[in-house]
Amino acid sequence: MLLSLTVPTIRDRVVQGALKLILEPIFEADFQPGSFGYRPKRSAHDAIERVSNAIAQGKTYVIDLDLRAYFDTVSHSLVLDKVAERVDDDAILGLLRLMLKASGKRGVAQGGVVSPLLSNLYLTEVDKMLERMKRITVRGSWAVMEWTRFADDRVPRALTAA
Repeated sequence: MLLSLTVPTIRDRVVQGALKLILEPIFEADFQPGSFGYRPKRSAHDAIERVSNAIAQGKTYVIDLDLRAYFDTVSHSLVLDKVAERVDDDAILGLLRLMLKASGKRGVAQGGVVSPLLSNLYLTEVDKMLERMKRITVRGSWAVMEWTRFADDRVPRALTAA
């Protein structure tokens, strides 16, 4: 298995950091409440607390999902399309295209400053699907299922007895 772990140069880190400062506030508003990995003011401890609260509410079935080789399989065109939906700036899209191309034909380089943001952007569609599932499982004022994601790991939980 090819691993895209890269150590960007200082210049690359500065450019990626600047790009992250521009893009993060735009996309942060789109991210779902169950998403915790690599987001400002959210931590693994917050994700664990969400899981603990769900367990305390009786949601005790746990399904642990881990997307195998996730960072290595991200489609560049899908990421660029997602960014283009909210960003209408050819210079930013061109810079992002160059960064993605530098990591190969597919994937987002692990170790890049902007990579976690791009990964969250890519995974937010699955998060939205899980939020829809949560809404349709509501019984009265209580949701039967809850979910939590940290990076590319998800823990959806459902009630043991309906």
